[in-house]
Amino acid sequence: MIGLLWWARGALAACQLMQTATETGTNVLIQGVSEPLSCRRITLTAPDGPPGVTVRVGGRRVPRDHVKVIGKRVEIGLPELRVGDEVRIDVTVAGEALEVALGEPPELAHPTESHVNLAVELSPKHPGWGFADPAFAKTKRTTATVGPDGLSSTTVGGAPAQGVERLAPGSFTLDMPGARITAWASPGVTLTYTHTGARWDAPQGGEARWRVSSAAGEAVIPDGNTYRAGLDWRFVQASFPEPAIPAALVAVREPDPLARALFAATQALTPGWLPGSEALRPRPLNRAWRSGWATSVERGLILHRLLEQGRVRAGWLLTGESAELVTLTGYDRMLVAAQVGDREVLLDPDCPVCAFDEVSTRVAGKPALGAASVVPLSEGHLGRVLSLSGQEYKAEVSATGAAALYLREAAYGLGEARRAERLAEAVGLPGAHIDTLEGLEERGAAIRMLTTSKRPPVPPFEGDPPWLGGWTDQ
Repeated sequence: MIGLLWWARGALAACQLMQTATETGTNVLIQGVSEPLSCRRITLTAPDGPPGVTVRVGGRRVPRDHVKVIGKRVEIGLPELRVGDEVRIDVTVAGEALEVALGEPPELAHPTESHVNLAVELSPKHPGWGFADPAFAKTKRTTATVGPDGLSSTTVGGAPAQGVERLAPGSFTLDMPGARITAWASPGVTLTYTHTGARWDAPQGGEARWRVSSAAGEAVIPDGNTYRAGLDWRFVQASFPEPAIPAALVAVREPDPLARALFAATQALTPGWLPGSEALRPRPLNRAWRSGWATSVERGLILHRLLEQGRVRAGWLLTGESAELVTLTGYDRMLVAAQVGDREVLLDPDCPVCAFDEVSTRVAGKPALGAASVVPLSEGHLGRVLSLSGQEYKAEVSATGAAALYLREAAYGLGEARRAERLAEAVGLPGAHIDTLEGLEERGAAIRMLTTSKRPPVPPFEGDPPWLGGWTDQ
C-alpha cells in the first residue's frame, strides 16, 4: 500500500490518497485528514481507455450522475469530505496504469488539429428552447482530433449552442449545416466563415468563440431572455417534487426571519461538484436537499423554491467569475433575489462567509442572467494608518462592507498561521505580524487589525480594488 498526500490545485487543505492493487484492478481510498477540504473532484485516467469504476462514500454507492466518462478519463463528483470521511473507488484497470488526480485534472496533450461537427434537429414545438434541454432537440457533437497519439474521435449528445474553445496551435472547425452562427477570434487567430459554419486558424494557439442564433430557420438563442426561459423550464423540471421547508420553520410567518433562516439552512449545505462541462443541469432538488450537499446551482434553486413556499417572492440569478454576455458561457454560480418586506435583497448561499445581504466579491460586477442585469455589491473601504517606530512599521487597518468580505474570503479555510500570513498580504503588509484582530469571524462586521513589521508596506493590489469602494493610507 502506498500512502501519498495529494494537494488539490488551489485547495485549502489536503486529502490522503492510497492505491492498492487487486485481482481485478485497483482500489483507491481517499480520506479526509484536515478541514475544510477541496477533494470534491476526482479524475481517473487510463492509457488504454476509460476504466470501469464503482464509487462509494462511506458504505453508500453514489448515483450514476456523479460519474462521467470523457474520452479516456472518468470524472467523479462528490460532496466535500470532512475529517475521517472516506471515499472508496473500485477500478477495473491495473494499478500501475492508472492516474488519479484530485481537484483540477492535469492538462491533456494538446491536439494539433481539431474538427467539430455539431448536428442539430430541433423540435417544432419549442424551437427556441432546443439547446436548453435535450427533450426539445436532438443534438450531438463529434470531435475528431489529430494529436500526439494519432487520430481520435468522440461523440457526445447535448451539443451547446454557444461556447468557448481554447485552441492549441492548429485549426478548429465548427460545422453546423442549416445553422446561422456569430463567431469571434482572439488576436493572432484567423476567422473564416464557411457555408456550413466557421474555421479558426491559430498558428500560435488562441481562443475561438461562437454563438448560434438560428438553426433550420428557427431562432435558437437570439438573446439572453430566450436562453433564460429555456433554463427556467429545465429548473422547473428539477423541482418536482419540491424540497420542503424544515418542520421547525413551518410556523414562521414573518418574511425577514423566515428568509434569514432558510438562507442559513441552504448556506450550511456541504458544497459539492458534479462531473461534466454542463454546470447548469441540477439533480432533482428534493434529492439534493435530502443528501445534505449541493452544487452552487442546486443550492440557489433550493433556496429559491423554499422562499416561495414561505410566500417570499424570489427569483434566481446566474452569474460566475468568468461569465460573459457574448457567448452566454461561464454562468455557474446561482444567486437569489428576494423581496423581504419592503426591500429587495440579493442572497449568495454559495458564499460560506457572506452575511444575509452580501454577495461574494469574486462575482462583483460580473454579467448576470435572471432577476437582474448586474450583480450589485455593497460599498466597502479599506484604510491603513501607518507609522514608523524605530525599525518597525506599525499599521492600524480597518475594513468595512465589501472590503471586509474580501478579507474573509481570502482567509476562509486557512490554518491560523497561514491565515495571518494571507491577511497581511491582502492588505499590503507582507511579512507583518498581526498583534490584534477583531471582526473576522462575524459575518457582515467591520474588521480591525493592528500589525507590526520590519518590511515597508506596499499597495495592497494593482489598479482598482476588487470591490466597489476604495482604500486609503494615512
